[in-house]
Amino acid sequence: MKREQGFTLVEVIIAIMVLTVGLLVLVNSSALVTRMIAQGQRSAVAATDAARILDSLRAVACTARNAGSAVVWRGAVPVDSLNWSYTADPAATNHWRLVLSSKYQTRQSQWRRDSMETYISCLI
Repeated sequence: MKREQGFTLVEVIIAIMVLTVGLLVLVNSSALVTRMIAQGQRSAVAATDAARILDSLRAVACTARNAGSAVVWRGAVPVDSLNWSYTADPAATNHWRLVLSSKYQTRQSQWRRDSMETYISCLI
């Protein structure tokens, strides 16, 4: 009797199931990567806005040290809320600590807060 070559029906079903599970894992991980990229972009925009404000505050810190806030808009949508304050360094005279807090909305409509700080020396 001649022996036939090929796959059994059970082997084909198992192969299809393994392939399906692999494809589902790939689709799920690509969705996660897409969300992470979007979160990174929002975080980068907030950090860029905060760094720009921080640089302008450092330029005038020796003459005017007022706490304040600002809202960064993209069109008609607020994308970032910035707050800053100065505190005197108790260890040294004419040294100031500038703290800038950035608050922005994530994709899931939650708020995330980051902060940046720098020290300023106003020596004459």
